[in-house]
Amino acid sequence: MIRVDDEFMTEVGLAEMPEAEKQAFMEYAEEELEVRVGQELSLGLTDQQLEDFGAIVDETEAARWLEENAPNYREIAEKVFKELKTEVMQNRAEIAA
Repeated sequence: MIRVDDEFMTEVGLAEMPEAEKQAFMEYAEEELEVRVGQELSLGLTDQQLEDFGAIVDETEAARWLEENAPNYREIAEKVFKELKTEVMQNRAEIAA
C-alpha cells in the first residue's frame, strides 16, 4: 500500500522536521496524493462509473470495484506517488522552512 509515512519523509529528506510539523505535512501529502490519484483515475471513467464509485463506503468494496473498472489503478497510484515524491524533494527547502 502506498503511504505517506516516516519512510517517505526520510526518502524526501524531511525526516528531521519538528514532529508536529512533520505529522501535519504527512497528513497534507496523503490527502494530496488521494486527490491526485483520483483525478488521474477519473480521466478513464465514465460519469456513471464515477457516481458508482462515489457511493462506495467500504474499503474492500472500493478495492474490488477498482479491480473491475480501473484495472490499472495500482500503476496510476504508483506513478502519481513517484511524481509527488519528486515534487516534494525538489521543494524540500521551502517545505522545511
